[in-house]
Amino acid sequence: MVHENLTFYATVSLNQIRNTSQKHNQSDSMSSRIEVLFVIITLFSVSLSGCIEASEDEETKPQGEILVEIQNPCMIPTESETQSTISVSVNGDERLFRLSVPNSDAGTRLPVIIAFHGGDGANEDFQQQNEFDQLGEQEKFIMAYAIAESDRTVAEGEWFLNTAATSRDDNNFAEAIVDELSGVFCVDQDRLYAIGYSLGSMFTYEIACQLNDRFAAVASFAGTMPVSPESCNLRGSMAVLHIHGKLDYIIDYDEDWDWKDGEHEGVGTMSNVPGMIDFWAQKSNCQSENTHSHLFGGDDVEHIVHSDCYGDVRIEHYGMEAQEHTWPNQVDGTDTYQLIWNFLSDFTN
Repeated sequence: MVHENLTFYATVSLNQIRNTSQKHNQSDSMSSRIEVLFVIITLFSVSLSGCIEASEDEETKPQGEILVEIQNPCMIPTESETQSTISVSVNGDERLFRLSVPNSDAGTRLPVIIAFHGGDGANEDFQQQNEFDQLGEQEKFIMAYAIAESDRTVAEGEWFLNTAATSRDDNNFAEAIVDELSGVFCVDQDRLYAIGYSLGSMFTYEIACQLNDRFAAVASFAGTMPVSPESCNLRGSMAVLHIHGKLDYIIDYDEDWDWKDGEHEGVGTMSNVPGMIDFWAQKSNCQSENTHSHLFGGDDVEHIVHSDCYGDVRIEHYGMEAQEHTWPNQVDGTDTYQLIWNFLSDFTN
């Protein structure tokens, strides 16, 4: 827009000078040339200033690396790479994610886990991020840490929730990450997973509802989903692991709740955690339920498993009596990152 305005100004100014010079006699020609030279220098200075300002704006905007698609990625081995920031285009907008890739031999199909951070977590490490990266190197899976857009309003939220099937910007982002990685690495398309914390946990249920034909399982901590989701139809199977602290003072465990006025408008009433687990057990037509409670490390842990479900999935839940909203280092004696991988790795789509 700056250059369009400058072009218009230059055209008008120079035409005016040409018309004026035709009316003047020869003695005024030198003055006209000086005026033209002054205008050209002025325009050049303004244009240069605009370019410098635009350059400064571009430098302050976060930019990621662009992956270059290759032919037959499964024929090429991968080298370990940790926490590179990658750029991908989604609906014409640049979106960013951090990427960790394990060392692997040619022909090794790599599962992908996409992690969705909590509120205000775009510039922070994901919970147990280093541990997930190290486990990915050991077990040979790719970790992609999605980064929310920074210019969204409070009402919109960092991750769009309760979206219709026709309006799913962040779901498109998740698919774009998978597609981008698939053009460069030997991605196992049957083993795509999503994990999340807090608001990111809530978004994993958007994926569970709308992308269950691509993603095999989701696992998360301290989130929930709408009581009446806008769009949630199973086209494939979906395994669900949900971990939640029963003392969570942000995402209530036992009660349904509504978003505050002005926040995440249109999302609606959010489900209590037991109700959400039942929703997925019914959605997957699970026929068996087993509940086991015991003390571990001073915490009473309730473990619920719904099995004999459609697509041979499981719906599992760990309710931790003494846990609040903070991501736990361990669940029932197992490191949380390891527990999540143990669950996810059981399922393919």
